[in-house]
Amino acid sequence: MKKRSLLIAFCLVFSLSSCDVEDVFKGLKWGMDNFIGEGFLPSDEIVALGAFQRTEVNLQQKTENGEAAGTIELKLYNGNSEALRFNEEGTARKCAELYAEGFSKIEDYQKIMIYLIQTDPFNPDNIAITEYVFEVKDFL
Repeated sequence: MKKRSLLIAFCLVFSLSSCDVEDVFKGLKWGMDNFIGEGFLPSDEIVALGAFQRTEVNLQQKTENGEAAGTIELKLYNGNSEALRFNEEGTARKCAELYAEGFSKIEDYQKIMIYLIQTDPFNPDNIAITEYVFEVKDFL
């Protein structure tokens, strides 16, 4: 049994190593879009808007009094664009708007929380976080 698992793992690693990394990523993105909803991952337009180095998305679904009260948390790391420096709140609103336009299941959520996170490259304990909260209904 152990030899069979090892053989399967070896075949899987070998088949993935012969694939183009970009094709593997596209396949993973396609699977996530089908499972969670198209546009779950932030678009390239959002990343370019703030020149963000990294993004994270967290979806929270809960029910209050029989109504869906879901929240989308969009964490945007180390933005370095002029738009972000001169109008942080406006850039956060535009990111929320673009995300709402691109996410196919946006109607299932009430709020979009945008976290603009700046980290210190020399001291990882130094973190600055700015939070903006927007109502989904404002973007529909």
